[in-house]
Amino acid sequence: MQIKLNGDIINTESKNVLELLQEYKIETKSVAVAINLEIIKQDKWDSHLLKENDVIECLTFMGGG
Repeated sequence: MQIKLNGDIINTESKNVLELLQEYKIETKSVAVAINLEIIKQDKWDSHLLKENDVIECLTFMGGG
């Protein structure tokens, strides 16, 4: 299926958010995921199914000062 991940159009076989994060080796401890401008809570990553043409943004939090 084709989706847009962080601005890039990609093809993936991942069925849900968690699989996608694992496929692209995105650290799950400090990331927020939005699909089509809707934040997906971490406890829903394994049940939220991806759909053709979804727009997904993975935002990583960084500390600093």
